[in-house]
Amino acid sequence: MSDLHETLMEIARAGVPKPMGTCPVCSGSKRQPYTGEHRYANIIAGYDPVTDTVRCQNCGGQYMYGTPLGRVFLRPDGTPCKHKYRDISTSEQKTRCIHESICEYCGDNYYIDSGD
Repeated sequence: MSDLHETLMEIARAGVPKPMGTCPVCSGSKRQPYTGEHRYANIIAGYDPVTDTVRCQNCGGQYMYGTPLGRVFLRPDGTPCKHKYRDISTSEQKTRCIHESICEYCGDNYYIDSGD
């Protein structure tokens, strides 16, 4: 595990809540504009054709079965985080089709089971 991941696990075990702020991607609305990354927008979970938006993929929608909250953890400089995730999955996790990602700025992490 990375030093950042270890530090975050220690904080979580201590029960210290991480400070949060308004999501910089959706400004707290929990929705973000659809950017055309999928050819058939109507099959994307959470796509709204009236507003041409999808669930925010920065404040919760990126998680497996995730629901956006409109709030994110703060970066060390005190600003709300626009996440940049990197895969930190172990080879054992990848063998079981589980992928773990952690944000390089605030340490937010999540797991995705690809179901393969």
